[in-house]
Amino acid sequence: MNIKIKKILFINTGGGLGDALVCIPLFNYLNKHFEPHNIYYYATDLERYWFENKLAEYRPSNLITVKSFPKHFGFKNFHKSLSARLINKFNFDSFDIIIDNQTRYRNTRVYKKIPHKYYISPCLNYFLSKPFFLIKRSKSITNRIINYLNKIKKISEKPDYKIKIQKIFLDKAKNLLNANKKYIGFSITSGHKTRKKEIKLNEIINIANHFSYDYIPMFFLEDKYKKLKNEIKKQVPNSFFPEEKVNGRFKKPIFITALGSLTEFNISIDNGISHMLSFSNNKNFIFYNNFSEKFKPIGKNNIIYDCNLNGISIEDITSEKILSVINKHI
Repeated sequence: MNIKIKKILFINTGGGLGDALVCIPLFNYLNKHFEPHNIYYYATDLERYWFENKLAEYRPSNLITVKSFPKHFGFKNFHKSLSARLINKFNFDSFDIIIDNQTRYRNTRVYKKIPHKYYISPCLNYFLSKPFFLIKRSKSITNRIINYLNKIKKISEKPDYKIKIQKIFLDKAKNLLNANKKYIGFSITSGHKTRKKEIKLNEIINIANHFSYDYIPMFFLEDKYKKLKNEIKKQVPNSFFPEEKVNGRFKKPIFITALGSLTEFNISIDNGISHMLSFSNNKNFIFYNNFSEKFKPIGKNNIIYDCNLNGISIEDITSEKILSVINKHI
């Protein structure tokens, strides 16, 4: 690339909070190696604009959320006729780079019509990208873009999960925890109840009680899980629920990251909290039912166990097996 990169359009067709968090290592990479003036971020998140509210504390200072594109932009054939005119919503004639982090051909045809100088997409194994390099596409959502950018820059950079946890959240987390005690973090609930992602509660309780002699099991559970909390409190006497101790100002994902940075380690399933914990710079054990290669956080502190790759379902994994995985790395 022989132009200065000032304006990047980053397209994320994942609409969930976890899908947004996955993008942060990519933002870190772009800011480090391209130093753009702005990263314009568009996501099909049903106008939830995560980086404007719940994830505002993770947002790079030069990130601008695009709110002017049609809802579900890219998923309808007629959107292709709108693409070229969307540049009129900005005060420039084209983006320097468009990064389209998805693989659907129909979507890519729509996004590529937006005026640009360079275009990067893993669709059709990067064949529609400019510049084009022959490279095997990574299964990882994070690495499939970073690997391609490494090829362009002729470097070998790994995803960077470093973020600054604001002092107000870190101080609150420290004040909440007993400085004379040690904690282990647990995230055990899935936002998608129709998918098999959760470990059986009795196995979680076995693990919590196993560690409760030396540590305080700290559960990251929203207020809506009252019944589940009561069951855990009944069976794990020294369990701790930090969200019960704070008001709305601190009930944000960055507070989970702050708490996760103060534990001895964290145990999670495949959910949004596992991605919050991936930025804690702490050791995290994350248990997947399947598809870990695609969705897992790539940070070096994350130890991933994929049940499918080990021939079992997450609903059948035992506390003994989970403990054996943890004991290998602590």
